[in-house]
Amino acid sequence: MWLTSSSIGRKLVMAVTGACLVLFVTFHVLMNSVAILWPAAYNDICLFLGANWYALIASAGLAALFILHNIY
Repeated sequence: MWLTSSSIGRKLVMAVTGACLVLFVTFHVLMNSVAILWPAAYNDICLFLGANWYALIASAGLAALFILHNIY
């Protein structure tokens, strides 16, 4: 597969996984900013993002992105 055999493919995988990890950190910075400025809105966000099926899948996806990024 060209993603693993070529240097461009490896760099592409590294760039995509890195961008996703940066977006994850940016989301958390924004969520913590909301907690400081609007505590009631933070409670709504926490209720929406609680331990639901999509949060569990997103956590597994984040772990996979982290592992891929470290491998490449």
